[in-house]
Amino acid sequence: MEMFQAIGSYDNTKIWQGKDVSKISNSTIQNTLVENEEVVEKSNTVLVNGVEYNAEDVERWDVYIKNLHPTFIAFGIVATEGFGTDIIPAGSTSIHFYEFCSMLESGEVISNDNVRNGEDNYENAHWKERLKLATFDNGKSDTKKSEDILGIINRCYELGMMTANNSLILPEELSNIRMKKRYDEQRSLLTKPSLQNFKEQSKDIEQLYKSTRVLNAYRNSI
Repeated sequence: MEMFQAIGSYDNTKIWQGKDVSKISNSTIQNTLVENEEVVEKSNTVLVNGVEYNAEDVERWDVYIKNLHPTFIAFGIVATEGFGTDIIPAGSTSIHFYEFCSMLESGEVISNDNVRNGEDNYENAHWKERLKLATFDNGKSDTKKSEDILGIINRCYELGMMTANNSLILPEELSNIRMKKRYDEQRSLLTKPSLQNFKEQSKDIEQLYKSTRVLNAYRNSI
């Protein structure tokens, strides 16, 4: 399927983390997303691009790839939207499929800015009409699968995963959003009542030590 030819994962190296290493091998999943991955199998987690995923989730997502699940097809469409069959320019490589699945399943809004215009962008992209033209299973139209794919794409807009250009959010933008979120969370801690009270108490103590009474008591003690 041509739409998969332009898809790339940000970094296809994945490391299975746990207690005991059972094997190290090179494998090729039957799609153009993942080729010659170095796989280190361990017990319960998988590390991809510095992000850990549950091993059971990864196993399930790999089945999505193998069986061309609607989630994987939806990913293939939105990850290459706007690039056609041309080579994707540097800095435009898609987020990893595991990241895509993880964001969908968590249900957490990625970008409120993207959500605000998401409904209009979704309608303007004419996804419904475009997917009606898609064919699956030896050229026979599969209405159910088309509807499933459409639902997943719509969910991407609802979670702010889609940009104004109707393409899937890129790794750099995702990283910047998450960094800003962490910064805002840390900054919000400074506005909590307990910390505000601590600041006020500190000011009171400072004023006390600067007061004439304390200075006189100090002079009299010398």
